[in-house]
Amino acid sequence: MRKKTLIFTAIFGIIFLAVLLVSAGIFKSAMAQKEEGHEEAAASAKKETGLTEVDQVETFVGKEKYYIVKGTDKHDTVMYVWVPADKKAKILSKKANEGITEQKAAKIIQDEGLVSKQKEVHLAREDNVLLWEVTYLDKEGQYSLSYVDFSSGKILKNITP
Repeated sequence: MRKKTLIFTAIFGIIFLAVLLVSAGIFKSAMAQKEEGHEEAAASAKKETGLTEVDQVETFVGKEKYYIVKGTDKHDTVMYVWVPADKKAKILSKKANEGITEQKAAKIIQDEGLVSKQKEVHLAREDNVLLWEVTYLDKEGQYSLSYVDFSSGKILKNITP
């Protein structure tokens, strides 16, 4: 009986270790894909705009894929640069003070009475329209998105499944 328990424990331990290693490999691969293109986007942003320092790079995938680079110029002015993954598309940049803040975008959606629980706010872009993407749970508990115009603060689109 004791020998069977030892064999069972050894087999279970080997299977558990194998699953753990495979899961770690999948996670590492997924995270590498998430950050793929960030260094190139940061370099493009510096080359094409007045950025001297890059603080953050995020990936946004909507109709097309964009990298949003946050950094500062030589005057320490905070800037956002939307770098398209498609090299043929145009890079757009704005000083942070030329648009509404992340907090203001979230408040605009909150004031509409749509939000039960706010999740995240990220910069986004559709064609040449610069946006804030606000994700939240609506009053029915459904995961929802709203797009707020970066410059005007106008809600352009609400998406609820």
